[in-house]
This record gives sequence, structure tokens and C-alpha cells, in this order.
Amino acid sequence: MMSGRKTLEINPNHPVVVDLLTKVKANKEDSAAKDTAAVLFQTALIESGYEIADPSALVNRVYRLMSKELGVDPDAPLKELEVPEDEEEAEE
Repeated sequence: MMSGRKTLEINPNHPVVVDLLTKVKANKEDSAAKDTAAVLFQTALIESGYEIADPSALVNRVYRLMSKELGVDPDAPLKELEVPEDEEEAEE
């Protein structure tokens, strides 16, 4: 039995797609636009029941996009935070 082909449809009026188009027209090498497009595609694949070849690449893209949105350098060194003892006890 042949299974039907799946089709990825893009809504050209969706705000994310409109923003991506604007960014790509302004700069074809925009890394954030490339990451956003890849995340959009890979999440659509997952939502449709497909497995993606490299899940860690998706995770890294999401982390980069989150870092950019939060204004955090994704390569910044980790900072040790001191938790006051009374807060540690309250968590237990």
C-alpha cells in the first residue's frame, strides 16, 4: 500500500514568516533568521510525526535564539551563585 506524501505548507501571512522574509531581504547571511527558519522547519517536522536527524542541533539553535532574545552571551562563562542557607532549607 502506498502512503500519501506529506506536504509542508507555509502561511505567508504569519507574522513569523513575514518577519523572516524582511530579515532575509535585508541580510541574506542573518544568523538569527537562519536559526529561526531551521527551528520553524524542524518543529514542523516533529509536530507532523517525523524524527529529525540531529535533535541536538535543534536544541542548540533554540538556546542561541533564547540567549539573543534575553540579551545573554551564549558563550559567557558560568557564574557560581551563592544560595543563602535559609533558602536551601526551604527547598528541601
